Amino acid sequence: MSSKLVVVVDLQHFKLFRIKVDPLERESLECLLSSDSLDIHQKPSEKFSDQQGHCKTAWGIQGGAENHAIEMEEERKRLKELSETISKALLEYPHEAWYFAAPKAIYHAILEKLEPALTQTLTSHVLLDLTKTPTDEILEHFKH
Repeated sequence: MSSKLVVVVDLQHFKLFRIKVDPLERESLECLLSSDSLDIHQKPSEKFSDQQGHCKTAWGIQGGAENHAIEMEEERKRLKELSETISKALLEYPHEAWYFAAPKAIYHAILEKLEPALTQTLTSHVLLDLTKTPTDEILEHFKH
């Protein structure tokens, strides 16, 4: 029996499923892993308590230009975390093939960080955020 996995991610979520086939050859998904990153939802001002780099104005304390750099650094770190999580999961759960769904904005950045041996078994992908899609509808997106 061939084992297939499905990885579904966005910047806040990671989900790993195994494709199960019943005696009537119907496919369904079994959730193996699921995690959320709560700190990605926070604004930089909520994550960092110091006021360094902020200017006091008539409207109160205003953020400096480094907020954009902080947000980009947070996204870069999160992409690295996601690719490491995906690699670890794919190595931990034996499989012959895997499917991958991620938003277009992060898809290539994640794949570039994966080992070539892992990407060789990638058999189907979609550039969509399926993290909030009901589990019983996810596989339909991979059927071309």
